[in-house]
Amino acid sequence: MSPSLSPGDSGKAAAWAAQKGILLCLAATFMYSFSNVCLRQLGDIDTDQRWTIFIKECVSIGCLTPLILYWSIRRQYHWPALRWVVYILFGGFCCQYIGSRLHLHAFAVIGLLVSVPLIQAATMVFSAAVGRGFLGERISGRCLSAMIIMLAAMGFLIFGPSQPVTEQSAQLQTTNTLVIAGLGTVLAGLAYSVHVVCIRVARQNRKMPTTLIALLVTGIGAVIFGFEFLRDSGWRISAFWEGVPTGTWQLIIASGFLNLIGFLLQITGLRYTMVARSQMIAVAQIVIGTLFGVFFFKELTNGMIWIGVALTVVGIFIVSTPEKK
Repeated sequence: MSPSLSPGDSGKAAAWAAQKGILLCLAATFMYSFSNVCLRQLGDIDTDQRWTIFIKECVSIGCLTPLILYWSIRRQYHWPALRWVVYILFGGFCCQYIGSRLHLHAFAVIGLLVSVPLIQAATMVFSAAVGRGFLGERISGRCLSAMIIMLAAMGFLIFGPSQPVTEQSAQLQTTNTLVIAGLGTVLAGLAYSVHVVCIRVARQNRKMPTTLIALLVTGIGAVIFGFEFLRDSGWRISAFWEGVPTGTWQLIIASGFLNLIGFLLQITGLRYTMVARSQMIAVAQIVIGTLFGVFFFKELTNGMIWIGVALTVVGIFIVSTPEKK
């Protein structure tokens, strides 16, 4: 028999597990951010968004499927009960269909610089609420302080831009359109929160392998957006590859590969980290995105945006450092 851990050793093990989850979620955030840089470049050359999502998800499917088949043949793969598969499929549908659609609509109407902080704020708040309701995860005073600081940061980032980000957003600045887009960002945040909670439940007790979760979720995105692109292309299978420049393929494959690494890191990190904390860490994408926008895409910023970025960094630092007991 292995010796039981003393209370002190158990506390250290729990603290290390929590810190490991935070580090994994931070690493996932960096991978997502690099993937978004590729997606940003694809957007600049007017690549169809449905095609982009389909191919990006197919990169993940192409990497994961051979691994799962190999482990299955060698009988080294743990297949979960059907109810856990359904659970992940439901969360993946919320993320890929509801969240992504509302997310893309908000991009078009109110612009990137406004919609991203709105969705991040909504996801952060709903993650805390849904995690508390379904997982019984309590938010510590330290995490609550970090959340309040980040919400203040989101306010600066939302009201920081002094002009519409895109020509389309300038043409659609009607009250009703803005209200609908704003409500859409809130619902997108809720959909993303449900998705993350489903992963947290499935991974908490190792009910599902990380690779299978990633395959199911990316598979849902590939099916939904691939079907729509194919339908609007006149059911021509060749539409997926004809006329696509080499540079576009390089960007989408790089984005898909980085997104896959980030997703695997996030799924693993959610085994150790509370849902609310993982989503607060994910807000770092705003900081990284702003820095990339300034230094690589020559985007304009102002004092309010930089105050928002600074507050976000403070909030991430607070939530990422261990609490003293």
